[in-house]
Amino acid sequence: LSAHYRGGVQTVPVEDVLYLLAEQKYVTVRHSDGRMLIDESLKALEQEFPDRFMRIHRNALVASACLVGLEKVSEGASVAVLTGCDERLPVSRRHLPEVRRFLRHG
Repeated sequence: LSAHYRGGVQTVPVEDVLYLLAEQKYVTVRHSDGRMLIDESLKALEQEFPDRFMRIHRNALVASACLVGLEKVSEGASVAVLTGCDERLPVSRRHLPEVRRFLRHG
């Protein structure tokens, strides 16, 4: 993935991406060395890399290889646990069954 910054280009190998989070008109790419912003849509990235990323929320994709579990938080909501990442991302009720199936069966 690549982002253009002040005349330069920052690239990150897709294998290093932990998650993608849509925020307004940009997508935050969280990778092993930090973060960057890109202007590609989550839908386009999900279609381009269907075997690499899994949708967990309308505004979030996670790297399937990094998804290791779920944690319950207040009021029965669940968050995704990723290897190499201290942050927890909310999993929507709509996507929860698919995430559970993936965690059980790989």
